[in-house]
Amino acid sequence: MSKTKKGSVLPAVLILAAGLGKRMRSPLPKVLHEVCGEPMLVTLLRSIALSSPGSKREVGIVVGNGREKVEETVRSRTSGVDFTNLRVEFIVQSEQRGTGHAVKMAMDSPWGKSRIEEGAYLLVLPGDSPLIPSTLVAEVGEPLEKGTALRALTTITIHPFGLGRVLRKGGKTAGKVQGIVEEKDASAKEKKITEVAVSIYLFDIKFLLASLPKLKTKNAQGEYYLTDMVAIAAKARKATARIWENADDVRGVNDLWELASAERILQSRIVEAHARGGVRFLDPGSVAVEASVRIGEGVTIHRGVVLRGSTQIGNRVDIGSNTVLRSVKVGDDVELKAGCYAVDSSIGAGAKVGPYAHLRPESFVGAGAKIGNFVELKKATIGEGSSIAHLSYVGDAKVGARVNIGCGFITCNFDGRTRNGSRKHETVIEDDCFIGSDCQTVAPVRIGRGAYVASGSTITKDVEPEALAIARSRQENKLGYAKKLKG
Repeated sequence: MSKTKKGSVLPAVLILAAGLGKRMRSPLPKVLHEVCGEPMLVTLLRSIALSSPGSKREVGIVVGNGREKVEETVRSRTSGVDFTNLRVEFIVQSEQRGTGHAVKMAMDSPWGKSRIEEGAYLLVLPGDSPLIPSTLVAEVGEPLEKGTALRALTTITIHPFGLGRVLRKGGKTAGKVQGIVEEKDASAKEKKITEVAVSIYLFDIKFLLASLPKLKTKNAQGEYYLTDMVAIAAKARKATARIWENADDVRGVNDLWELASAERILQSRIVEAHARGGVRFLDPGSVAVEASVRIGEGVTIHRGVVLRGSTQIGNRVDIGSNTVLRSVKVGDDVELKAGCYAVDSSIGAGAKVGPYAHLRPESFVGAGAKIGNFVELKKATIGEGSSIAHLSYVGDAKVGARVNIGCGFITCNFDGRTRNGSRKHETVIEDDCFIGSDCQTVAPVRIGRGAYVASGSTITKDVEPEALAIARSRQENKLGYAKKLKG
């Protein structure tokens, strides 16, 4: 068992993620719909991991609808260093008979039996609440008060429709909690209550095991409600309900509009965190930064920028308007001008890219290099200090250091055939070469160190080091011939 800094046992976490999510109107399991680049379930797991850094946390996930996809996604998306303190296991709820039934399946599973042996608390969280912060997980998971067996989390909302209402003695928020009634079972008077349940509970394991058999299906849904545990605990005077002030933190997602609303809130949080960490956003509301992105200090981000995936931005970088980066590593002091688009690539320190440059996967721009407007790279390595200023395509190429490539250069990397198992062929341009404007290289071909290629040349053979290659038709001027053409 893991312990907190205070020495108390960390509660195990059980996530309920088996629901069908009919209102999402999508074949994708509800908990896998993404917010800010991550499935909702993974975002929740990130908060759980952050709630106890350095301490192992036991996590059980109840799966049902699309469970193979859910399990595959969680395993693949939580393999990084951010999740190393979580030990995750899956519990199958083959028949969805309510939240109470899901918890019973979990307790009957090998994972549940291990938690029973430990005797720790159990924190139950909904898998469709991606805005739950790590602070909530830590605070709600604190040890129960003496004589208490259940802590329920609630919140106040002016829009309680569809949510379970919290019943308190005297009908006031200061009164002792007596139970929770679901929307479909609530009376007209109960529906006016604005304190609602948010499906977050901390249980004493012994009380949970003793009380689960008491759940009944006498309700509008014909299901075993976990909310009924509050009334059971209240009758034994062992229940407390804590109001969480920020209702956004505990809002669930049931349809695509609620998903969009959650993403807007989470995006604002991500941008604010980066801004407070030394990033200047010229128009914070216009950018999109996914949760997995890392940004250094002294960075300026202009309007309309989109940063996705495993993108890492160094220090003192300037990112121009409407630039899109997905899983791109950017070194210190880089300038990315407006309209650049890069995927699965790397840009070295001090490089200048754009405007309107396109870096396709496996492109590597060396330190101090210049990739200008309307240049497209694909599986290309550009050496330090080299320049491809404008209007060029460089694909399947290795370009050395201090190479100057003029306007309109093209690597012809595909001739329709397969050679040595590859359908694309490589151009190699060694260090200190000069390539004139409007040239093509027909791969496979190599241009030796220090060589020059004259403008307008189509290079089909290797060029020796320090040679001048001229591969164009001889010009012939016919005096007066233009008059004949004009008739």
